[in-house]
Amino acid sequence: MIPECFSAYRSLMPVLDEAIEWSLLRKWSLSEVYRATLASGETRIMKWGRDDMAGEAAIYKRLVGPLNIKAPYIFGYFEVGNSAVMVMEDRGSNNLEQQPHSDYFLEAARELARIRTIAADNLELNIPGDMIRLYTVSAANFLTLLDDLLRSNHFSDNSVLSRLQTTFPCDLHTLYDTLPLTLVHHDYHAKNLLIQGSRILPIDWAIGYLSPHLGDLYCLIKEARAWSHVSRADMLAAFLHENGTDLSIAQLN
Repeated sequence: MIPECFSAYRSLMPVLDEAIEWSLLRKWSLSEVYRATLASGETRIMKWGRDDMAGEAAIYKRLVGPLNIKAPYIFGYFEVGNSAVMVMEDRGSNNLEQQPHSDYFLEAARELARIRTIAADNLELNIPGDMIRLYTVSAANFLTLLDDLLRSNHFSDNSVLSRLQTTFPCDLHTLYDTLPLTLVHHDYHAKNLLIQGSRILPIDWAIGYLSPHLGDLYCLIKEARAWSHVSRADMLAAFLHENGTDLSIAQLN
């Protein structure tokens, strides 16, 4: 039985009728991910998304691919209205959430550093200026977000965000002056980090963007400490070991 989210794509995607088995991997309100087993025995990852989650293929095509970032191969991309389906290479199901070993977390930090270095080196060479501008989140964008949060009913009295108003602008401008523009995954969590032997392969670039922002490293450090008791110092050391810029621990902190 073809999953309901793919029903509108049947005439566009003959591969749907080749599938003899479907396994649901993830399901949210705006996206669903399945592993489809074909009659040939091969498997494919099929990802449906709508609204904001329908643009993932564009990020693979415009950013991840041209920047030479390792990623699963995309066999096809199909759009119907405000939704889209992406057919991808199956690179296995073992992720860091399932196997939260310390060595894998340290490798994920090293891989993040490699991604950032490779992306920064290739950005102006391989990405047109209009695409860079389209996907760049600037320091001003972050400051606007902070202002929006403080104007909202939920966060208007938040003392932490209020104090942040005095330090955040300076810290942001230091970040943008110190680190190069690069590719940010923006969901660099264990569930999106596939284990490939001794290496890590990030997947799910649906909300990636361009910025020096270090939120990917921050999120990874939090998960490493919670799940594998890997220290912040060890994670930073692993990241710095592979980082291509002259960063210090003090700057990262």
